[in-house]
Amino acid sequence: MSKVVEKIKKLFKIQQIRFLFVGGLNTIVGYGTYALLIMLNVNYLLANTISTVVGVIHSYIWNRKFTFKSNKNVKSELFKFVIVYCISYLIGLFNIFILVSKFGINKYAAGLVNLIITTFISWFGHKYFSFRR
Repeated sequence: MSKVVEKIKKLFKIQQIRFLFVGGLNTIVGYGTYALLIMLNVNYLLANTISTVVGVIHSYIWNRKFTFKSNKNVKSELFKFVIVYCISYLIGLFNIFILVSKFGINKYAAGLVNLIITTFISWFGHKYFSFRR
């Protein structure tokens, strides 16, 4: 059992693995919020907005301490973090609108496709802007 724990610890020393792990958690939280709101008949664009806010808060806390292990000034770092998420959100909102309204893709599937796109935007934005060393 200790070999497994050692391998997991070694794996989590890799920043990209930590980012993907946090992203996995964030997917559960963010997409779970989105799907729940859709099931409650909330408009899909509003559901996307609410789930984005919930996801940003969750993501910032985990990425700041776990992924990027930052000790920088919270105010400037959070400002940069929010800028990256605003850009990601706007691109994602456009994507999800086009996928649902123009291509007729299922709202759930559109949310998943959007998630893949915004994950790449987030990684590069946070790595090279929000939490840049």
